[in-house]
Amino acid sequence: MSWAVEEWKDGLPGKALQKIQEMEAQLDKLKKERSQKQFQLDSLEAALQKQKQKVSFHSQQPGGFVTLTRLSIFMCKC
Repeated sequence: MSWAVEEWKDGLPGKALQKIQEMEAQLDKLKKERSQKQFQLDSLEAALQKQKQKVSFHSQQPGGFVTLTRLSIFMCKC
């Protein structure tokens, strides 16, 4: 299968092949970076949801306002 994918490159000048190789390497690098950024985003979203659940739980408890205030102060320091 990969042979058929590479077939379109047959007969291209060496300079063009080199440029294609550079672009393919850059594409691979960008795909990896995107994957890492997506993982980071997913992790941050999960952490945010967890914090929201904590805030929601504590706001329903007696004295919840004090807990919310402490949480807000804690989050501002980060």
